[in-house]
Amino acid sequence: MLDQGVSWKLNFEKPRLLFVVLGLGLMHFMAYTRNTIKPDNYFVLGIILSVFLLGFFLSILPWTDKFKKSIQGQKLVSSLKKDNNFNLAISDDQLQKLYHDLMRYDLLDSEKTSLQDFKNVLTKNWDDHNSKIQFNMDGPSSREFYEYLSKTFPGNTMTMKSLFITSNLVMRPDGKKYNYNTLKNAATRSPVSKHNETLENIFRRPS
Repeated sequence: MLDQGVSWKLNFEKPRLLFVVLGLGLMHFMAYTRNTIKPDNYFVLGIILSVFLLGFFLSILPWTDKFKKSIQGQKLVSSLKKDNNFNLAISDDQLQKLYHDLMRYDLLDSEKTSLQDFKNVLTKNWDDHNSKIQFNMDGPSSREFYEYLSKTFPGNTMTMKSLFITSNLVMRPDGKKYNYNTLKNAATRSPVSKHNETLENIFRRPS
């Protein structure tokens, strides 16, 4: 712990201090209650003892490995969400099948988007590669692709804006960036895209 950065130590020590103070506070309060009230029945004594033991448990919990791993796990999740990637939970086989299906229906530019490009864009940090995806789809179809992808593989932090605009990794058929307002309003102008049936078939539980 002492080898880590100051901010990490603060994030770790704050919850530890909270548990210790709360636990010791309960223990001291119950000891004070036992010495001042002088309860004359076992029920009240049982309550005082139970709360005292709870305080004791809270005061020692922050020093256990389980508590430490829990805090470390929360930090890792937090860091993951700040990374510049889509955090897409998809297997390599599923990525390959999705890529080949899109190619089969000519929805990807085969000369501008290799399988490795496709994998890099969807699974790696945006700054760790020079790959891009170039669709052969108009705005409404691209929006539906995003909707199918995010619903079929719900383990992700992807938004339509991050996929098409912020990442700067997904291009229109002419090689230019998509217009966000065009994508956002595509469902109003075209409730069903011209590739709707094809996309529905592609995303029918890929294996």
